[in-house]
Order: sequence, then C-alpha cells, then structure tokens
Amino acid sequence: MHELTGFADYKLPQLLRHKGILIYDAVLTDKIDSTRELEAGSEEEIEIRAATLIAIEYIKRSLAKLNILTTAAQIDAKLWLLSQDLNAADVKPHHRCRTVFYQLTLTKL
Repeated sequence: MHELTGFADYKLPQLLRHKGILIYDAVLTDKIDSTRELEAGSEEEIEIRAATLIAIEYIKRSLAKLNILTTAAQIDAKLWLLSQDLNAADVKPHHRCRTVFYQLTLTKL
C-alpha cells in the first residue's frame, strides 16, 4: 500500500483547484469552465492528472515533516471523500474527458 500513488480521477483535480492547490492557465481554465471536453490522452488531460499526483505527493511529504506518516493512497481517499461534499454551486466545473479507463462492465466484475 505504501508504494501506491494517488488515483488521478476527475474529482480530485476539481477539489485541488477549489483549494488553490492546482492553478490552470487561462486557455485550460476557459476549456474546463465552459465544460468543453478534453481529448483523452491529450497533453492537457495528462498534465491535469500528473499535477494531481504530484500534489498528493507534496501533501504526503508535508505531512511527514509534521511526523504524520500516511500513504498517497490514504491521502487520495481522504481527498476523494472531501470532494464528495463539494457544493456544485460553489466550485468550478471538473474537467471532462471521455476515456475507456473509467468504464467497467459487468463481465469484468
């Protein structure tokens, strides 16, 4: 478990942006805020996901400096739970990207 990283979904970047941890450039901000879909595998989509994982690692290291030892996966889980409490009226939209990586079928379960 200690070797896992975060799981770069769509809610964590939304939460991290809301908290001022992720800041997008003007072009990307416009795309996300106007709910335009990002192309799967595009540089923008990959950068959002990578920045999310980096933020989780920075949080983990910051906590370790305070002698709070936790895993990236545990931080991810806590952030995801926090993201579920976001009021849609109070936060900017999440990025949109259609990808097969989120689809599960009953045959895979």
